[in-house]
Amino acid sequence: MARLMDSVGFSWSSMVENLVSSSIAIAGAWGYIGQKFLDAARSLKMRTLVYDPGPVPPDIHLGDSIQIHHEEAFYRLPADIFHLAMHPGQRRTGLDILMARSGNGSGREETGIMNESGCDDSAGETCDISSRPLILCEKPMALPEQPDRCREVVEAAERTGAILLYDFPELYDPMTRRVREYLSCFHEVTIESIFVQRSKDREDPAQARNYKKMVPIQYQESVHCLAFVLDILSTLHGNLESVFSNGISVRADSELYDPPNPEIYPHVVDGKCDYELVLGPTRVEGQTNFRRGAEWTKRRILRGVGDGLPFVIDIEFLEGRKRLSINGQPQQDVVDTNSYVEVIRLCRAWHASLRGCDLMAGLYPNPAFAQVTYQLSSLLWWCSRHRRPIALDSHDAVLNFHAGYAEALVEMPGYSNRTS
Repeated sequence: MARLMDSVGFSWSSMVENLVSSSIAIAGAWGYIGQKFLDAARSLKMRTLVYDPGPVPPDIHLGDSIQIHHEEAFYRLPADIFHLAMHPGQRRTGLDILMARSGNGSGREETGIMNESGCDDSAGETCDISSRPLILCEKPMALPEQPDRCREVVEAAERTGAILLYDFPELYDPMTRRVREYLSCFHEVTIESIFVQRSKDREDPAQARNYKKMVPIQYQESVHCLAFVLDILSTLHGNLESVFSNGISVRADSELYDPPNPEIYPHVVDGKCDYELVLGPTRVEGQTNFRRGAEWTKRRILRGVGDGLPFVIDIEFLEGRKRLSINGQPQQDVVDTNSYVEVIRLCRAWHASLRGCDLMAGLYPNPAFAQVTYQLSSLLWWCSRHRRPIALDSHDAVLNFHAGYAEALVEMPGYSNRTS
């Protein structure tokens, strides 16, 4: 029904070609994601600086990486990109310092920040953001019990002019760019259905990564699927708000996670969530599963009609098994990539080529975008807990929704005293 915006056809390939940033500072470098980004940065021949309060794991070789032991000193380094590969409860200090640096002019060269209102085009403001570090945060945006933190981050980014993006890897992937390019070929296009799936066995005690503490799967994993849906539909509509112009209805069911180390969890958390969203003409079916024996997949299937012709887009984002077909035609030229390398490449390309006001206000994984994904996660959790659907009528209603997670904690059992 909606007409695609011309900006969807922007040439991403020309922007990222041969572009490599010089330095990246990784907080939480010993974690799974931190290690992946460390390897990716090294493959791009970037200078790497690392901080992690834990001991260096025996399988990590620092090599040319510079390890910083003092947290505040780390966040004041002159790096091009800061990656906060940390749990949301551990990243507040770093994020606050980095945003404050942007606000007081302490960027890479201690210069070149935006004013509080972003770009002043009438004054000829060029919004050169290359002199300030780009901050890349992991999801979720905040702990489930701290929804107000999302609004705080959005407001702080606006106030300081910080360049802050969130790591939803599928949004940086060349396969997603190819999907956007394909959809931009139509004058009129309707997405009728989107199937999104992310699952893996996170209960297997033989997997070391499974001992990392997680938050409910709606915030931990479903958020990636929600980000993909939001990205595609907001590109279709031209902005985030219009995605919800016909409201949203949500239903969800969940199962509890059975961790290999229940003693570190003060409360039970969900480990599987099946859900359905309806956004105007688009019906979204979602499956996220961390239970024992779950299939390892990151699947997306889009069905719709463009200029009167039906189409089917089938994507697998799982590393090492990536594939994309459009109407049965394999798109082999965009599947042989490393997701973590692509995130770094595109972040640096955006940082070097776009005005700060456009990057932080446009259709990018910025704080405003991440806040909506967090709120959609909250809707899934609320529906799962209360076992009933919910309908909201607008973008504002989504932003103002309060799931009551913190209030519910007092009623949640621990793993030692839960009932079957």
